[in-house]
Amino acid sequence: MSRVVVIGGGYAGLACLIELAKKAPKTELSLIDGRAEHCKITNLHKTFAQPVAEFQVPFTELAERFGFAFHQQKLNFTAAELKVWQQTKKLPLADRELAFDWLVICTGSSPLLQSNSHNVFGLSALQDGQGLTLLDNWISKAATRRIELSIVGAGATGLQILFELQEQLRSKQVDYRLRLIDLGDRLATELPEGAHRYIHRKLRREEIDYLSETEFLGQEDDQILLAEQNSGREYRLPSIATLLLPGVQRAPFALPSNAFGQVEVDGQLLPGIFSAGDCADYAGNGLNQLSAQAALRKGKLVAHNIHSLNAGRGLRRYRYQEKGYLLSLGPVDAVGWLGLRGNLVKGFAANVLKEAMESQYNLYLNGVDTYLGFP
Repeated sequence: MSRVVVIGGGYAGLACLIELAKKAPKTELSLIDGRAEHCKITNLHKTFAQPVAEFQVPFTELAERFGFAFHQQKLNFTAAELKVWQQTKKLPLADRELAFDWLVICTGSSPLLQSNSHNVFGLSALQDGQGLTLLDNWISKAATRRIELSIVGAGATGLQILFELQEQLRSKQVDYRLRLIDLGDRLATELPEGAHRYIHRKLRREEIDYLSETEFLGQEDDQILLAEQNSGREYRLPSIATLLLPGVQRAPFALPSNAFGQVEVDGQLLPGIFSAGDCADYAGNGLNQLSAQAALRKGKLVAHNIHSLNAGRGLRRYRYQEKGYLLSLGPVDAVGWLGLRGNLVKGFAANVLKEAMESQYNLYLNGVDTYLGFP
């Protein structure tokens, strides 16, 4: 019986496990993750209105559904250790050594910028379930004065959180001001230029301040410290809190991998170790973006290739191309593209499509695969 160990239970890790459970039910599957629950992080902007538990699934529940063993442990490693694991085919856990025939690393990503300053919160705060508490705290301060809040990062995550937060503050009828800060001069670089214009018009219409080409320096008490990119001028603005969402990077480091998903360290191929998800830097022309869409497809590809190796068949290359990209701009608005990159969709119709994509993933976690085509 083949033994497969997956490190990281995000979109890629679960996709790999689910595919192997379906295609190779006799495979001995194990998952290692530092958290107790899988989090649907594409929904974290909604945690200002709903408990984070609404977007989490316990790994124990998924393990029972798909027949894998779950070990809760955060596992750190270096490139040198990967070479050792390739040779020994064993992983050192806290209470045992876990043997494997195939290892799949799906450790995801980490923030580009972090801060330990008081009143600065990253995406992990929402994943830890602090969204509702933070919102209540800010609303309580608005009882006696106008509150100003800052969001750093004009990518998909920052924009989705910005507009969801705006909706919640507006519904509570408090006196507030929101500010969006970004190093670049282009909103939502993941999307076509038309999406930038659509979002920019909405920012003006909603009277949200947009400070482009501006660097975040820190937060002190009830003020945010900023610097203009062009002039270098530093200044302060009132802000009771900062949501720091500047984007992510591969973690714990980028894992160069061939087009089949096998890891390469210092130019040396590790044939028994695969990568998938945000940490995986694939060769070839397949979608290599740090996104849930790419992560899931890489996970499915790796599962297929492990199954093929066990059956003595050849490997398939990762060639998946992006089918669309949508981001939420509040409960009834969204923008993005579908089918062809020039096919811009926006407004309520785009929001319906965005929610349909989230429902598709929910079905997948329940064992119904509606993802068409091969990665």
